[in-house]
Amino acid sequence: MLNKEALTPNYMKIQQYVYDKIKCGEYEVGTKIPSEIELAELFSVSRITANKAIKEMSLTGILERVRGKGTFVASRQTVSTASKAFGSAVKLGVTTVRNHQLVQFRILDRIYPELVETVHASPDEKFYEIILANKNGSTNESLDFTYIPCKLMPDITPTLEYLRSHYVFDYLNAEQSVPPKFMKIFVNTTHYDFLDTAQQLLENGADMTVWCTGVYDISMNLLGVTYTTYPSTSQDIPLFTFSL
Repeated sequence: MLNKEALTPNYMKIQQYVYDKIKCGEYEVGTKIPSEIELAELFSVSRITANKAIKEMSLTGILERVRGKGTFVASRQTVSTASKAFGSAVKLGVTTVRNHQLVQFRILDRIYPELVETVHASPDEKFYEIILANKNGSTNESLDFTYIPCKLMPDITPTLEYLRSHYVFDYLNAEQSVPPKFMKIFVNTTHYDFLDTAQQLLENGADMTVWCTGVYDISMNLLGVTYTTYPSTSQDIPLFTFSL
């Protein structure tokens, strides 16, 4: 069985620890968090690893580092979201609207076991599964497997057309009462069993690259996650398209 704990980078374990403390109220706004040395000792990692974790959280605005005093939980209202990164394994210009074909849409009564930890959900929580194909002529160039909690949207069907032609971040920003603020993009992620559909729908699907884009609200609650799959033999496919 896949040991997800072992696959999680140590710096992300530190980040999750701090996020959980903030979300449960133990670390309130203005609270000083443990030092990098203390976090390094707590997780048995180097100070460089602890520094990476805290530095990244500071850049997102969750934490504030004060020289000579330490690191504190920042006011969430001061988070800067002027620059947003959008991810998709498709050939697009910055201002281009994507146009994917809907391959499959359904409601999962139970989220896939491999996703339980990723989406921070109970195994029996319902999720929408939307599979979209980026086509190059008659060929599927890449596939997006998107998962959105049903509790966020009682009925997603009227807006599927908008999702087909827009990035998930833009879609959630337009449709959700709680707007997205952050994205996390993981490259070369695990090829889970629920992505096997891609092998039949992509040319050279047996040799496939997978990467993951998570969309979060200002409290780092997951609003949606997309697994993008494309053949490793594909050429000229950018990993990121930026909108500034």
